Amino acid sequence: MDFSYKYAGNLYLNITNRCFMACPYCIKHKWENKFRGNSLKLDREPTVEEVIKSIGDPTKYGEIIFCGYGDALIRLPETIEIAKWLKSKNIRVRINTAGLANRYYHRNILPELKGLIDVISISLNGTNPKEHNEINRPMFKEESFDEIIKFAKSAKEYIPTVVITAVELPGLDVSKVKEIAKSAGVLFRSRPFLDEYEEQ
Repeated sequence: MDFSYKYAGNLYLNITNRCFMACPYCIKHKWENKFRGNSLKLDREPTVEEVIKSIGDPTKYGEIIFCGYGDALIRLPETIEIAKWLKSKNIRVRINTAGLANRYYHRNILPELKGLIDVISISLNGTNPKEHNEINRPMFKEESFDEIIKFAKSAKEYIPTVVITAVELPGLDVSKVKEIAKSAGVLFRSRPFLDEYEEQ
């Protein structure tokens, strides 16, 4: 059970397996909750202290990213505490999220991340509410699509770098997601669709 794992010179923090989405294509299903030799299935969610202990010396990494087989913003207080500790060490911090935290908490949580998060990467795998709901099975159904775009637009006020990402899923027009990102005034990055398990 790994609370953090290394990949490509960065360190990733695995603090929850809970997610705003139930994507059937998520590699956690095909890869049996493993990621390139790391077991990301949590028997329990770690404490802030356990996560910090698992990090060790944070200055060894180019970036530390909240990203496991869940969405760290479901554990907002813990994410904030860990990020505060990292920023006290002048570490670059990124969060990968589904972009539904504001809807989940019924308030704008982004001001609480100001000064703590350098980059927020928001996953948007769909080009309209219906398609997004069918592909990702989000917690808030078809209203999720507009909530994510609203979240991305708001994030620009509090976080220096905001990126919308899309997985190159079969049948998904990634170019349309790129246009949505452009209209929202944020960056865009496509991600490969991972199928076969990769050890490295």
